[in-house]
Amino acid sequence: MPIKTILLHMSNDDRHSQRLEAAVGLARRFSAFVEVLFVATPVSMPAAVTGRAASYAYIAEATAIAHEKAEQIEQEVRQALKDCSYSWTIEEGDHVELLAARAVYADLAVVTQSHDDERGDRVMLQVPDRLPLTSPCPTLVLPYAKPSAAAIGRHVVVAWKNTREAGRAVRNALPFLKEAERVTVVTIDPPGHALDSGRDLMIWLERHGVRSQHQANIFQGGDVGDVLVSACRELGGDLLVMGSYGHSRLREMVLGGATRTVLAKLEVPVLMSH
Repeated sequence: MPIKTILLHMSNDDRHSQRLEAAVGLARRFSAFVEVLFVATPVSMPAAVTGRAASYAYIAEATAIAHEKAEQIEQEVRQALKDCSYSWTIEEGDHVELLAARAVYADLAVVTQSHDDERGDRVMLQVPDRLPLTSPCPTLVLPYAKPSAAAIGRHVVVAWKNTREAGRAVRNALPFLKEAERVTVVTIDPPGHALDSGRDLMIWLERHGVRSQHQANIFQGGDVGDVLVSACRELGGDLLVMGSYGHSRLREMVLGGATRTVLAKLEVPVLMSH
């Protein structure tokens, strides 16, 4: 499916400009409409804030500040997207729920990695990178620690396993794969695994006009997510495509092991589909 509508997550956080830059580049590349959703509710709060009353007071104050900052951020959006079609909406509430409600009508959502090691003095209130588990459209998760979003998708690394999630991820990534200069398919199979599913995927991709190469990685233990992050780094990929795995436990979104590791340690943007 072509990318014609991009849902851009915006809030009063220090990575909103990174997401905007990425969305602008993608909108121009795919001639897409950008739906900008600004959520005024804070994504985190200082760890020093303790107690229910103090938490409520902080959230209320941070929300009010975000509304004040919204006009400035809207001006940034207007300037950046001056050559593109876009809409601007302000909401309050749970970031993932609000994004998921709009993602039904989008072809791609853009968020930032929620888990980073640089802000140990803050408590996460919202985790936008859980969106892939609740959204029917693919989600591009940008790494928090490396804000540059200049080149996304010149060398795409596909994490492949013959599953529904991985199959959907590859199909959703076709607009990126068709424009990539290089596509590498990575399979992580246990020793003695006979079937070469990576080759089958390469044949399917070639029928769609995608030239790819197969880089087999033998998995002999450890965390699959760590293997994927390392493989993407060693191969020089600037976009990782993978299925996101998880389930709901008492209405809480619980990530699968590889998904959790990649979201915690990702070094390049990752395009996820559930």
